[in-house]
Amino acid sequence: MRLNKQILSLFVILVLLVPLTALPQEILVLDLERSIDLALKNNPNIKMAEKEVSKARAGVWEAVSNILPQLDASANFQKAWEIQEQVIPNFIKMMLPPGTPGLDQYPDYVQIAFGIENTFRYGATVTQPLFLGGAGIAGIQLASAAKDAAEQNLEDQRQNLIYDAANAFYLCLLSKELVAVQEEAMAQAKANFDNVIKKYNVGMASGFDKMRAEVEVANLQPELITAKNNYQSALTQLKVILGMKRDGVIDVEGKFEYQEDEFGNMVLHDLQTIALKDRPIIRALGEQKYITQKGVALARSSFLPKLFFQTDYSYMAMRNDYKFTQDDFSKGFTSAVSLQIPLFHGFRSSAQYQKARLDYRKMLDTEKQVFDGISAETEFSYNKFQEAKQKYLSARQTVDLATEALRLANMMYQEGVNTQLDVLSSQLALTRAKLFYVNSLYEYQTSRYQLRRVTGKLKGIL
Repeated sequence: MRLNKQILSLFVILVLLVPLTALPQEILVLDLERSIDLALKNNPNIKMAEKEVSKARAGVWEAVSNILPQLDASANFQKAWEIQEQVIPNFIKMMLPPGTPGLDQYPDYVQIAFGIENTFRYGATVTQPLFLGGAGIAGIQLASAAKDAAEQNLEDQRQNLIYDAANAFYLCLLSKELVAVQEEAMAQAKANFDNVIKKYNVGMASGFDKMRAEVEVANLQPELITAKNNYQSALTQLKVILGMKRDGVIDVEGKFEYQEDEFGNMVLHDLQTIALKDRPIIRALGEQKYITQKGVALARSSFLPKLFFQTDYSYMAMRNDYKFTQDDFSKGFTSAVSLQIPLFHGFRSSAQYQKARLDYRKMLDTEKQVFDGISAETEFSYNKFQEAKQKYLSARQTVDLATEALRLANMMYQEGVNTQLDVLSSQLALTRAKLFYVNSLYEYQTSRYQLRRVTGKLKGIL
């Protein structure tokens, strides 16, 4: 009985010591739609862009606060450890008539202390800017433009992420299809090798044919290994874009299908017009340009006077001890209008104004550069789409022809009409045709997403 308990205890300990990683992990199977949803939810770039939008929205309220009244409460206690004495004329001596007995013994000046040891004051102050030289309104407009620019940058990041996620997903599909093509090629090569062995055993195939068939199987093995490694690398890249944990296990499901895209049949000039109008980065650039304009107005306000209204409502009490009561406090209520006129600030205002004007001119140069770049990018994407479309139309018939050619080559070899070289050449041609076909579908699908991304029209899956 005691031995059984010891065995049971040892069994429990061994179970607890089994690492969790030894347990099989659940495989997350992703399609295109879920991949994009996960990317938009978890990708760090999107999260940072969303925080920039929230930050810009807070900046608008910060700018509005500059023209709103400011209310401050204060409380102050002051202790005079020593009260300074001042020398003043002896007014008593001056008021006594001449000839007063002992008048010459009175000093001409006396020292007297003014003030009380303890002073306590509390109250509230309201300050309202009346005129800030245009800085208040310009600051609000600048902050609003910065918020709009941040929102457009978020939309640009969103469309870029949709493209990156779709591209990574299709790359996984491509890599998976390439593994299947290489496995099929390997199966064909092994079937051919078995066929050659049968003919070799009955004296209908030479040793050279046997050697060539065996070499073909050996040559395909590293290509299959490379295809599998590329597939794993594509899955890792997809996990990074989706913001997933490194130890997560994923797989993709889906297939390449050709879909006619009317968007790609538009004229290049129309696509460039759409891109220069609707692409988020263009709209963000317009907001940045507006910001630099208002930056000039903001810098100009430093030369103008500023007007403030202030009201102070307070109570003050003074005692030589600490026994303050409500009766000791006296009320004060004052209002004032103050005018601040900038005269000289060490050329700082002038330098800020010149800097703001240079920023605006620099933005004009940036605008032209971005416009030219987007026009060129749209043209490149349009040509890439047309190229991918033509490649697909050419490749889809090639696979059927190559498949039929291999079938005929195998049949003719079995009948002794052609050679082993013809069979191997047909197998290679079919493999190349399938690889070209899958690559053409991959390029076609990604070019569809790319064309919409450069025009600012990529809102989701296609």
